[in-house]
Amino acid sequence: MSAVINTFIYIHAIWCTADREPVLTPVIRKVFFPYIMQAASSRGIQLLALNGTANHVHCLCKLMPTQTTGGVISQLKTGSESWLNSNQLLAAPFHWDEFYAAYSVSPSTIDKAVEYIQKQEDYHQHKSLEEELEAFGKMVVSLTV
Repeated sequence: MSAVINTFIYIHAIWCTADREPVLTPVIRKVFFPYIMQAASSRGIQLLALNGTANHVHCLCKLMPTQTTGGVISQLKTGSESWLNSNQLLAAPFHWDEFYAAYSVSPSTIDKAVEYIQKQEDYHQHKSLEEELEAFGKMVVSLTV
């Protein structure tokens, strides 16, 4: 009898536009986010959800053993930045901020994470990006040695 071993991790990642400039208008997001989803799939990156607002993006990735969080996020950011600039959808050159945040997600809470990502526009009618990042930071347990 052979056992099936599933090895993967779910990551909720957040990254911002350079200087948190609100350049990702609803019209831009309508074409940009599907592009990111398609490009990710063609690179073997499994995105379960992707959404955001004018100045930041959230995604839920299913990372396989050969993938790293930094490598996947770098591919997503580099490829999408290049696509947006080559298609000249913005008046000025587009850049992502160099930093990102990433949090592991329990398989039992995937549905909640997807719903949270899908409702970003609603969420940010009441909370700022700074408040959101602060709330995520409070969920992280820090250990001091």
